[in-house]
Amino acid sequence: MAMVFAMFSCTDVQPVKSQASSVERANSEVLEASGAVLRAFVARDGKSLAARVHPKKGVRFSSSAYVDMEKDIVFSAAQAAQFWKDRKIYAWGFVDGSGDAIELNPSTYAERHILDHDFLASSTVSVDSDRARGNTSNNAAAVYPQGTRVEYYFSPVSGKGVAEFDWAALRLVFEKADGVWLLVAVIHDQWSP
Repeated sequence: MAMVFAMFSCTDVQPVKSQASSVERANSEVLEASGAVLRAFVARDGKSLAARVHPKKGVRFSSSAYVDMEKDIVFSAAQAAQFWKDRKIYAWGFVDGSGDAIELNPSTYAERHILDHDFLASSTVSVDSDRARGNTSNNAAAVYPQGTRVEYYFSPVSGKGVAEFDWAALRLVFEKADGVWLLVAVIHDQWSP
């Protein structure tokens, strides 16, 4: 029995350890890419943002946890480069709870649906583990089965609001192409009545 255990240990432990380090390395790389994207939004740096956008798929913007493949706006890298200069009004979706249309230029959309919290100071940052659980269906994992989601979760401020309701999350979805993590989606999520 000890001999079988020793053989089992030698053959199976090494691949698990190797696999764990490759997962850690991938997580580290996608977190680095995600941080660069978030910093580009905070700095309103279209050139840096565009450098991270998937060249073929572009980047899809979802104003709620539910990714609508038919109606969500997709920007190419060239459009992302002009994000803060673009004054065109786009229909970004609908406000959860009220159903009001979100019709804004990209800069104003970013202020209200990407930079509405200091996500760089998020209470939790996770990879492929969405903490936020609201009343809107979160279908990001199904829509992007080859993607890796980085969620910036913002906990309610202690003593303010109702903890189970006063939260926000920003999910950045990446796909790896030619060894580089490229942005394919920006998903805003928060509690809505």
